[in-house]
Amino acid sequence: MKRVIIVGGGYAGVALARAMDSAAEVYLIEARDRFVHNVAAIRSVVAPSLLGQILIPYNRLLRHGRVIQGTVVAATEDGVVLSDQQHIEADIVVIATGSHYAHPFKPQNESTDAFAEGIHGVHGSLLANKKIAIVGGGAVGIELTGEIATAYPEKHVTLIAGSTSLMPDYPSRLGERLATQLRDKGVSLRLGLRAKNLDFLDRAYVGSLVAGDGIYGPRLVVPAIGARPRTDLFHNMPGAKFDSSGRVEVDVWLRPASAQRLFAFGDAAATGDPMTIVAITRQAPWLAKTLKAFLAGNPVEAQPIYKPWRTRGILVPLGPRDGASMLPVLRDGVMVGDCTTAMIKGRKLFISRYRKDFGYAA
Repeated sequence: MKRVIIVGGGYAGVALARAMDSAAEVYLIEARDRFVHNVAAIRSVVAPSLLGQILIPYNRLLRHGRVIQGTVVAATEDGVVLSDQQHIEADIVVIATGSHYAHPFKPQNESTDAFAEGIHGVHGSLLANKKIAIVGGGAVGIELTGEIATAYPEKHVTLIAGSTSLMPDYPSRLGERLATQLRDKGVSLRLGLRAKNLDFLDRAYVGSLVAGDGIYGPRLVVPAIGARPRTDLFHNMPGAKFDSSGRVEVDVWLRPASAQRLFAFGDAAATGDPMTIVAITRQAPWLAKTLKAFLAGNPVEAQPIYKPWRTRGILVPLGPRDGASMLPVLRDGVMVGDCTTAMIKGRKLFISRYRKDFGYAA
């Protein structure tokens, strides 16, 4: 069988590896020993008991392929080189290295144990502080704000955002619906204010900060100021180019740097989609179909080009029962409220689904 190497065991890499498992000799290479279900990591800040369910071993993921724990330091069309200088050859290489985000939303290194310890630490700080400030008006900051306000209504929670509205990259009605629900939960929204003097940008901490309307005294501060694509592997590729957000540019078949047998997708690639799991649900099936056709002897250029979602989709729960979402259907998308958001994501956060995908019981 032809060999396909997939670099990165996050949502994108896992989805593609499972789709290709019976069609090729799949090598999924990931530095961490366990998959981190980041979708539920936000709620684990208020319910750290979830950690036992959302840190999932890779050993049952593939029936035919292999999951290799290692760090890729170089990649070409012909294969990859690991940090121990091992070279693994391949017929196709796919890079799905994802993105960085501040702790506690994503691990800061290869240790999932350190990630879990950090979650417990933030939870302890949450219990010890009556005042909490979340910095960032995107989906991650909003979700965490909703989780804390729902689980601890006695806390004084403030959401500070430089934008004048929540979710500024989506239709205004989505941000307005979420803002109303957060205010109903007692959250203080400080919009159009840029937070300054943050002690850290990559982790939660107890301290003070300055915003446009004054000094916010000691409290738990959680930065949630956006994802950064992980594109180190592309920087040494001749011809690789990057967009304004740092994502590697790809052609209409998701190939960077004029490559023929090397592909990139997910958060690291400028696909035209936002950096969301909703985007991956479109990209992974398309890429799997394209790779299978190529392995069967059909040129990539003969396959349909990738087309991103016409409208941006996002699911934003505010705890298990509330929230609002934008579904990427019809011309302008469809916004749904708390009941649908809770049914799709908020109640169970896809935990059972991912554990089943990895071969484990819910």
